[in-house]
Amino acid sequence: MLEKVKLNQFISALFIVLAVFSIYNRTFSLGFDIRFIVLPVLILGFFVAFIVKVKNDNYFLPLTALIAFLLLVIIIIQDQLAWLNSDLSKNNSVYKNVLILYCYNFLMVLYLFLNRDYLDNKVFLNSLIFSSLFLSFSSIYQVLVGDLPFVSAGSTGEAFQDELSILGVRPAGYAHDPNYTSLLMVFSIYVVSKTRPKNLFTIICLSLFAFTLFASGSKTVMMICFLLLIRIAFIKLKLRVLFNVGFIVVLLFGLLTVLSFFEQLSTFSQRLTMWNLAINGFYDSPFLGQGITGVRSLLAQDMRYVQPHNGWLALLVDHGLIVSSIIASCILALIFKAKTRGVRYLIVIFCFLSISNEMWVYPYWVLFLAFPFVFKINLGTKNV
Repeated sequence: MLEKVKLNQFISALFIVLAVFSIYNRTFSLGFDIRFIVLPVLILGFFVAFIVKVKNDNYFLPLTALIAFLLLVIIIIQDQLAWLNSDLSKNNSVYKNVLILYCYNFLMVLYLFLNRDYLDNKVFLNSLIFSSLFLSFSSIYQVLVGDLPFVSAGSTGEAFQDELSILGVRPAGYAHDPNYTSLLMVFSIYVVSKTRPKNLFTIICLSLFAFTLFASGSKTVMMICFLLLIRIAFIKLKLRVLFNVGFIVVLLFGLLTVLSFFEQLSTFSQRLTMWNLAINGFYDSPFLGQGITGVRSLLAQDMRYVQPHNGWLALLVDHGLIVSSIIASCILALIFKAKTRGVRYLIVIFCFLSISNEMWVYPYWVLFLAFPFVFKINLGTKNV
């Protein structure tokens, strides 16, 4: 029995490392998609975890797993109804791939819930740091050399040219998109600063991640990070209420000024155009939505982009107000259910950064349904 438990823990660790690596290093390839490795490991993990549960006479099915499965069923039903009523042209090949991704991500969530007693928080944290270091070094290599080795077919190893960024480029490394790189660097800086001892390795990690963030980060991410840093400063000064009131005042009276300033930047101007198209698409079917990949079909009519660089708008366009409200309620419940300040803050950061990144389109937001319940990571005890 002990051998089966150790085998289960080993497979769980292998799955976590590969899953984290595959999410952010999308363009790294040795001739095949890394997810083709993750899936069989995931299926094997289900099988071994089931054997361990049977041997322990543990037939309990977590309520959280049932809720996650029910949410997937609701999303699929809504998707079918939405496309029946949508006037958009469906890209069937893209639709099929994204629908598989929905099922694939929910399958990972179910595995995490069912097997959470055997998951190792240390493995998760180390896999996150390893993936961040690999991505950071690949971004630096991209700046110095230009062409990345082992880039998957159909992807590009070229850095984005941007005169307003450090070194004049926004390298993405194996993440392919600078927004992915920025998101992982923000997460990693926070996690490393809270979990690692203050030694030379920690200093090197934080320095690399900070450089990569500012070298490759989108301007919208920078603005959001700036607001978060201001909030942390006000909390340290015990002026949290003053910050919250001031933030609301800025939102009510200063938002147009902020937008007009950032509109001068080409990337932000393009985002405003995409956001406007997405909002109009939401108005066309506000309650039922356009269906999975509906936002892609919408933008394909007028722009070369396949997603609006705003996760919340993508959620509203694809799933409509009803299902989006259910998803938002689940995420809000996670924030209140999180047992530590750090886990809660990571979810808040993810929600903030979703204003400008595409991770909701693929959709990796599903994994956050399991994160607070499964990984009891000690990142602080005070409320945010």
